[in-house]
Amino acid sequence: MTAFFGTPELAPSLATGATRLLPLHYSGIVSYLETFGDFDVALIQVSPPDGSGTCSLGLSVDFVPAALSRTKCVIAEINHSMPAPPGSPRIPLDIIDYIAEVDHPLVEPSADSEDEVSRRLGEIVASLVHDGDTIQMGMGRIPTAVLTALRTRNDLGFHSGLLTEPVLGLIKNGNINGARKPTDTGIAVTGIAFGSQPFYQSLGQEPCVAFRPASYTHDLDVIRSLENFVAINSAIEIDLDGQINAEFISGRQVSGIGGLGDFMRGAGLARNGRSIIALPSRAGKGRSRIVSRVEKVTCARVDADIIVTEYGIAELRNKAPNERAEALTAIAAPEFRDQLIKSVI
Repeated sequence: MTAFFGTPELAPSLATGATRLLPLHYSGIVSYLETFGDFDVALIQVSPPDGSGTCSLGLSVDFVPAALSRTKCVIAEINHSMPAPPGSPRIPLDIIDYIAEVDHPLVEPSADSEDEVSRRLGEIVASLVHDGDTIQMGMGRIPTAVLTALRTRNDLGFHSGLLTEPVLGLIKNGNINGARKPTDTGIAVTGIAFGSQPFYQSLGQEPCVAFRPASYTHDLDVIRSLENFVAINSAIEIDLDGQINAEFISGRQVSGIGGLGDFMRGAGLARNGRSIIALPSRAGKGRSRIVSRVEKVTCARVDADIIVTEYGIAELRNKAPNERAEALTAIAAPEFRDQLIKSVI
């Protein structure tokens, strides 16, 4: 098996070598799918067909179009619980070779309650977002805290690989309306959606959300065209040179590269773009998330821009290595700062 993310389910087979993991950006996964050669089978999930004989890809589009274009046999689970949003691509029923008709709830995320550190991080990150900016972010405590703190902003745009319930809340509240987006004006763009069953059903009727493939959501030229684009992401650790690890903990692969590098680089190229990495200053077992050297490099130091912990903001763009080390040490947890200073002397 070949995979692109080190999920918990894959941990045993990754450890034994039964699964090979390719370290690719989202944009790289698209290129891999488009150039790999023909696939024997594609397993997809779609909505029931409409009167014209087409099925919607529903709430998960990202890599499906790239796979379908090179697949010999398409097996589709037609799920009566899968909404057909007006902004999601449709495929003709006659390209499907085999159908399994079902009606079961879509997968929901587990509950993730906010803590004080996440709340503080959300407030600091939100202070860096201005009216009219286009934002990108994922899911979890920190993104939820950021979105909560953005309820005082206006005319925000949204362009991301993932759309969650707090994002839809800002859309319905009018904070995210895409009015100033130079591309996809008035439209929130995403590759997939992830949330509760009521959230899924609401998205099925939402005309202001467009579901696009990863070849679009993570395309560098598309991202760089978005003036005032703000990429907001997290990481496992960052070192004093600005190198970022978002995949490994204690030698174990716990994630993949994903879209982090695409959005960081795109934000760096966009006019007035900003890339923000927000992370708690402390990890478990009394460790600092700001370290002298990261375990593995997911994103290079050249793409590092703004780093946020609950202790403040470190702006790394256009800073020399010693200036970066000083700025990052200043936002580390206080008990680790002397140790970090000694590591660069």
